[in-house]
Amino acid sequence: MATIAFYVLLAGAAGIVFGMILQMLGSLFFTHFKNHDSKELAGLAGLRLSAVFAIAVGLIFSSSHTHYVEAKTDLLNEARLIGTMYVLSSDGPEFSNSREIRSKLSDYAQILTENLDEPQTADQAAEKTNKLLLEICKLAATDDLNKSAGTIWLRSELEKNCSQLIELRGKKRTWMSTSNVEIPFWIFFIISFGFLAFLFGVFERNPLNRLFVALFYFGTGATAILIFWMADPYHGPSRIDSAPLKELVTKMQLVGHS
Repeated sequence: MATIAFYVLLAGAAGIVFGMILQMLGSLFFTHFKNHDSKELAGLAGLRLSAVFAIAVGLIFSSSHTHYVEAKTDLLNEARLIGTMYVLSSDGPEFSNSREIRSKLSDYAQILTENLDEPQTADQAAEKTNKLLLEICKLAATDDLNKSAGTIWLRSELEKNCSQLIELRGKKRTWMSTSNVEIPFWIFFIISFGFLAFLFGVFERNPLNRLFVALFYFGTGATAILIFWMADPYHGPSRIDSAPLKELVTKMQLVGHS
């Protein structure tokens, strides 16, 4: 959390520096025009652009936050499904592949934890992880000599959970390789911020105006880095925490040794 706060403050400070530089350039530019005319033109252009800029940034921020929260929710669901399958294969009706399923589920949860903690290894381990999940699902679907109602129910529950795990796995792989915010937005963001900062050069250099633009620059820089991180929840200092999976692996190991 301290690291995130530091980078947010750093991004806000960078926004102030770049904004002030562009504002100074704008101030030099507007000194060549009549004060009243330049203020009217800058005010009209700035008002319209700032409205579009605020709406666009607000929508993208909301979309990125939703994306980030959904990724965290998917992680919890993934841990829940793995834990449910582990419990069913441990305490459910007798099933010939129960022990092997539990062993592979534990390995699978461990690999997922490592991928979250070190996302740069996720691509290298992708094939192994996919094969391991497929093996788990095949074991869960394997026909059993015991045709009791309990075994049939257990197999159907394991198959259902496996289907959801496969869906979450595919979704995560897609999200780990792409960002929710595309390059065109960042081009729009930089151009709009630069143009607004340039237009602010028409303001008189008094303390109130300086405070106003400094807050705007700081907020813009801080918002930019938050959007950048939330749009990619699996990388960067704000990536989602693997704590649910770590706790699950610990409990699996305790059950396995008991």
